[in-house]
Amino acid sequence: MHMEKRQPSDQLSRRDFLRITAGALAATGISIFLPGCGPAGAPAVATPAGVVAGMVDTSRFKKDPPWNVGRAGAGDVNAWMVMLSQHYEYGIKEKYKDLFANYYVTAANFDPSKQISDVEDLLSKDIDLLFIEPAAEAPLTAVVEKAADRGIPVVLVSTRVNTDKYTTWVSRNNVQVGFMYADYMGRKLNGKGGVVLLMGFAGSSYAEDVLRGVRQGLSKYPEMKELAMANANWSPTDAKKAMEAFIQAHPQIDGVISDGGQMGLGAVDALLDAKRPIPPITADGWNGWLRRAKELNLEFFAVSGDQAMSLTAVDQAVKILRGEPIAKNVEYPVVTFEQDQIDKYYRPDLNDQYWAPHQLPEEWVQRVYKA
Repeated sequence: MHMEKRQPSDQLSRRDFLRITAGALAATGISIFLPGCGPAGAPAVATPAGVVAGMVDTSRFKKDPPWNVGRAGAGDVNAWMVMLSQHYEYGIKEKYKDLFANYYVTAANFDPSKQISDVEDLLSKDIDLLFIEPAAEAPLTAVVEKAADRGIPVVLVSTRVNTDKYTTWVSRNNVQVGFMYADYMGRKLNGKGGVVLLMGFAGSSYAEDVLRGVRQGLSKYPEMKELAMANANWSPTDAKKAMEAFIQAHPQIDGVISDGGQMGLGAVDALLDAKRPIPPITADGWNGWLRRAKELNLEFFAVSGDQAMSLTAVDQAVKILRGEPIAKNVEYPVVTFEQDQIDKYYRPDLNDQYWAPHQLPEEWVQRVYKA
């Protein structure tokens, strides 16, 4: 694929980039994607082709507030997406409330065609910046390039597209997360056994990267076998259906690698209905999962916290519109924990849709998630 040639003024040198950001990023716990700098043996995050690690000169986007911004959302189809939306809302309507005039939001419900139409609609509103969580990698590429070609900075959140014309991309390292899932399962099962995989939406770079990491991790354990994989769309209902099929096909399942507690909950329900033992499961900090895990004393490994990345995306947007240098790619940190730490994250006083950890004020959490 032909990639746009970046002009020297658009990119600071690697040396300047490291000098400017090392202290600040160390203080926040947020890192940038630097190829070749990961821990030995760990898979590198997949970054779009042609991207050079470093800082982006955003001076051409500088303008006086208040600003008009748009968000082409993937859609609040589950609790993770709702918590992501809450962090956008907090950032724009409270943390930086004096800087934004209008915040236009659309929801594609993970339909790429709808999201393309949504972006076109947002571009007609004379926005100063576009946030987007691409529902699928390839289909959204052209419309992201269209926005960039119009001089509108684009902030990718969580998922990516097949171009480097975006301004900044904030995401967790999904390949690394998948690797951690598999490594936990390998250690838990002493390197032997059959596992089933429950992943998110097919075509989502988020889900595809997690799956890639899982398979890289499983390759460390020659006696571990992937029995089956299903795209359960981060849905308890879809995960339960997939797990029911797995149970019918496999008399023994030693572990469930699920990219999230909502799918993990569906798997548990299917296993309970079939009166099968519940093996170790990977999950996250969704309160509905933690409630069930505590009730049943389940063995699990959770990776969570990334639903707050949208607040970092808003931080990046403010810097862009102020003309400040920003990192091209921001790796959002996650928290890992197992069942012995459940009381640190589980909130029995809040409803199932709450998510831990987060970056919202307690007053905001109580208003949205009080049981």
